[in-house]
This record gives sequence, structure tokens and C-alpha cells, in this order.
Amino acid sequence: MKSGKRILKYIGFGLSAIIGIVIIAAIGLYVATQGSYTVPATIADNPALPSVEIDGLTFHAETFGNPANPVVVIVHGGPGGDYGYLLNLHKLQDDYFVVFYDQRGAGLSPRVPAAELTLQSSVDDLNRIVNHFGNGEPVRLIGHSWGAMLAAAFVGRHPGSVTQVVLAEPGALDNAGLARFNKRQADAARNVAYYRLLIPTIFESFHLTGPDSDAQMDYIYGKMSADFVNTAASGYRCENVQAAPVQPDVPVPPGRFGATAFKTLFGANTNLSPIAENAGNFDGGVLFVASECNRFIGAPFQREQMGIFPQSTLAVIPNAGHEMFSDNPVESLAVVRDFFEQ
Repeated sequence: MKSGKRILKYIGFGLSAIIGIVIIAAIGLYVATQGSYTVPATIADNPALPSVEIDGLTFHAETFGNPANPVVVIVHGGPGGDYGYLLNLHKLQDDYFVVFYDQRGAGLSPRVPAAELTLQSSVDDLNRIVNHFGNGEPVRLIGHSWGAMLAAAFVGRHPGSVTQVVLAEPGALDNAGLARFNKRQADAARNVAYYRLLIPTIFESFHLTGPDSDAQMDYIYGKMSADFVNTAASGYRCENVQAAPVQPDVPVPPGRFGATAFKTLFGANTNLSPIAENAGNFDGGVLFVASECNRFIGAPFQREQMGIFPQSTLAVIPNAGHEMFSDNPVESLAVVRDFFEQ
């Protein structure tokens, strides 16, 4: 009996010691991560940002070029990202009216409840953008990553609204592809380096002040997402290449990631089956663009899924990873221009 009490006593001491160590470590991390961490305000708190209001919804947006020219709508990745990293595409303005917008709940567009964020609501919002800027005429689309998935869904639902679409490394166009994508991300989250970044990032977020209740999670998801895409180990980027991405020669808005949009649109209940089911409705030109260095969703992955469209071709951008429009904008823009001129 006494030995049992002694064992329980030792266990109690051990648990108390562990709890004490955890508390001390947490305090140490909180102090060590003190600093100035910021998340930019959305247009809900900064009305000076360029925006467009359609059907009572407001989107962070800007345009380049002559509105009388054919319209090209740029659809950014994420879900939850912003259009800033795609701004090298503004150079299409010589021949086109180029429209950039941050999707609902993403980038610098206002945050909304998760219930408002679905594949269908994203398609509906893109339809609003297309109708507003296209003035009833068909447009061209360029979608990147998640944006390519959204663009693919859109042309299947609204085939008459688009003449040509560029799909730059869509993550998945059906549920099987999404399962493979999510498994790869889950596998990446099991390594020590992931937690070595995640834990201090969480503590950094405790030092944020404003600008809204979504800022803390947006900060965490934004930093982790950027790390996943921008490291060669993820398979998205070129290995042993030190060249910095080419920055646009126009002002780039401050970046912000929408955590709720990412969690909801890539959540357990996500259903991508309508993309493949409706793809056959679109008989316009489809250009898949892959990067030479992407070992995750590069050319082999895109060849597997491009067959869902009746007319599709594939172009591979050399010396580029997933963000080919900043890694190698010259080659990427040339490929897009050649396709649009067909």
C-alpha cells in the first residue's frame, strides 16, 4: 500500500515538473518572440484601398490597361491568398484590359463567415467580376493554383462567358486529386522543421494588435503557407537555384492570407466533383501551364488531369517553380500571349 502511494507521489511530482517546464518554456517563447508583427487591414477597415462593389459585395481589386480592349481576369491561388504575387501579368495591358481581384474572405477583401465560402460561392463571385468588367462580352481567364481550380469550375458552369482559359498548375480538378494533395500537405506537417516554424509563429501571433479578429489566424496560416510553397523541400520550387523572384514594376499591395477561406474551401467537406463533371461543357481553348521544377503538381500531374477538357494543351516553363509568373515572367508571359493570339 505504501509503495503504491509512493509511486503515485512520484508520478504527481513528475507531472508537476513537466507542467512547470511547459509553462516556463511558453513564457520564454512569448518573451523571445516579442517584436513588431503586422497584418494589413482589409478594405473593411481601409477604404483607401482600390476596390469594386458588385451586388452588395466588396472586393479588393485593381485594373490595368484600356477598358475597350479584350478583358483578362486574373484568379489568384490559395485558397485565401491574394493577387499581389501575380502582378507581373499586368504587362498584358498592352493588348488587354487586365483585372485583378482578391476573392471573398481572401487577401485584402473583407473577412466573412465560413458558411459563405464554398466552391459555388467562389464561382458566383467570379461570375460577378466577369459580368461587371466584361460588360456582357466573353473574357479570358488566367488562374493559378487554387485559382486555376476555380477557373476550371467556372468555365464548366459558364462556358459562354469565356473564350480562352489558362490553368497554371491547378492543385486538383477532382476529389481524388484533392485527397492526394491533402495527404502530401499532411505528410509535410509531420516533420520536425514544420513544428520548429509553427510553434514560434503561434507565439509571434500573440503579439499582434489588430486590425481585426481574424488577424491572428491569418498571420499563422499565411506564414506557414508561404514556407510550404517557398522551400525547395516542398517540391514546389527549384532546387539549388538562388535566383530571387522577379518583382513587378508596379506597386504591390501588402499581402494577407485568409485562414478561414483556406480551412473551409480545402476542408474535409470540399467536393470538387463538379469541376470534372462540367468540364466537357467548355469547348474553348484551354492551356495548362506547368513549371519545370515542380515535383509535386508539375507537368506529370497536369498531364493526368488535363484530359477532362475537350481542347487542352500543355506548356512547361523552364527555370521556374510553382510561382512561374514571378520565377520566370518573361517565358510565362510569352506562352500566355502566344496562346491568346491563337
